[in-house]
Amino acid sequence: MNSAPNLAFSAKSMAPISAFAWLLFASAALGAQAVQPLRADGIEIFHGVIPAEIILGHPAGDSERKMHGSTPAWGEQYHLIVTLFDSASKERIQDAEIKATVFETRRPGKRLAGQQKRLEPMLFAGAASYGNYFNLPGPAPYRIELEIRRRGAVKSVKVPLEYRHGVAPAEPRQKE
Repeated sequence: MNSAPNLAFSAKSMAPISAFAWLLFASAALGAQAVQPLRADGIEIFHGVIPAEIILGHPAGDSERKMHGSTPAWGEQYHLIVTLFDSASKERIQDAEIKATVFETRRPGKRLAGQQKRLEPMLFAGAASYGNYFNLPGPAPYRIELEIRRRGAVKSVKVPLEYRHGVAPAEPRQKE
């Protein structure tokens, strides 16, 4: 009688663990910069930014590698991931439209027009989320503005995010 445990894992059984690991990694990339979830107008917003190289590390036929028409080969590409939940029901929101605009904020008062893209619905490790690639040459602080519109909503919800790409948090000034 063989009493050894069966250690074979299927891709389907690993999807929830993989999704959690990706969100954990993406959250760690943000460091202690934002408390998550952010909440606005009945929506809980989780977000993360990961280097595109991580997605390029997936096998050539993997669906995550083909997201958004494939990973751009120019610049310093990062993948912005946003996951939405209804605050009351805690159900995942899968019918929203999200636009993200990314601004570099290296020079205060010199806010130039940022990259704006639609965050596309996607399955990431088997979980429904939204995302797209952005060129984030760094290190630099960035402001990400999300505009979220749920199906049937009269107005959109605007949510600002701060992301410090490769930049240590600012030290508080000491009184002299």
